[in-house]
Amino acid sequence: MLDRKLNLVCVPTSLHRLDRASELLCTELWIKRDDLTGFAGGGNKGRKLEYLMADAIGQGADTVVTHGAWQSNFIRQAGAACRVLGLDFHATAMEWPYPGRGRETKPSDWPSNPHIQGNQILDGWLGLDVQKLPDSDWNELETQSHALACRLRSEGRNVYEIPGGGSTGIGALGFVSAAQELLMQDATFDRIIVACGSGATQAGLAYGIARAGANTKVVGICTDNEPELVDVLGSISSDLDGLLLTKLRMVQGDFDLRMDYCGKGYQVPTEESRDAIEMLAKAEGIFLDPVYTSKAFAGLVDLAKNGELTGKTLFWHTGGFPGLFVEGYEPRLH
Repeated sequence: MLDRKLNLVCVPTSLHRLDRASELLCTELWIKRDDLTGFAGGGNKGRKLEYLMADAIGQGADTVVTHGAWQSNFIRQAGAACRVLGLDFHATAMEWPYPGRGRETKPSDWPSNPHIQGNQILDGWLGLDVQKLPDSDWNELETQSHALACRLRSEGRNVYEIPGGGSTGIGALGFVSAAQELLMQDATFDRIIVACGSGATQAGLAYGIARAGANTKVVGICTDNEPELVDVLGSISSDLDGLLLTKLRMVQGDFDLRMDYCGKGYQVPTEESRDAIEMLAKAEGIFLDPVYTSKAFAGLVDLAKNGELTGKTLFWHTGGFPGLFVEGYEPRLH
């Protein structure tokens, strides 16, 4: 099953020590550069799309429908994959989707900018059809995306639907494969720290590590206030059992998902995440994104200061560079 994929990304991605950050944090710190996967601006989504798009083509799809936030990295890369492969692409998006009623996340003082920014500029270059909807919860966004897919089917299209972030068992195969890639590069890491948004990256890495019998721990830093995400990790791992004909039977308790660094929720920066962007940029010349990796690295910094990062730690950079060019995420003036 792991060989049923397309070739979209440039792998293996580089793996190297962060010398200055290691010195600053008094721990042995390395980085896996999935921000440099190459396809459509880079990032972790390309690994998932190699399997998702292969499945879409295998099912004879002529159209792909997905959904996400207005600044979605997945929409950008999924749309690019469809352009390259000659498939029609449609997406629904909300500027500030949130977990549920009463759990809205948009800050009251967030700037309103009528101009396209960040990923929207890249979506424009790709000519993507992204329908912007009024803000609501993720379930409503998914419902509207499915309604769009149904309408397209009624017009005779063969539609392949992809959940937000590409987080399915098939998408997670990209990170089961990535875990194998890492272990071939260096199997001596005590832990991996990675941002966890929609779930497939952490689930696939944890599954791949467990499947290989390695002792590396995968620590996910949740970027939204969604403790229920651990249920998604368990569901994806169950799907992987079926896809790979294995019986790992990983359950929620097998996943280390930290909720301490999400701040006020998805897309909302924290002081610590802003500090993390500045620190890594100045120490290593590596930019984190404001939504995912900055919160994950802020969590890493806190764990290091609390003495939890003994041994050798790997930070898995999942990309998201276009987000830095969105109003609201500017650097603070000193």
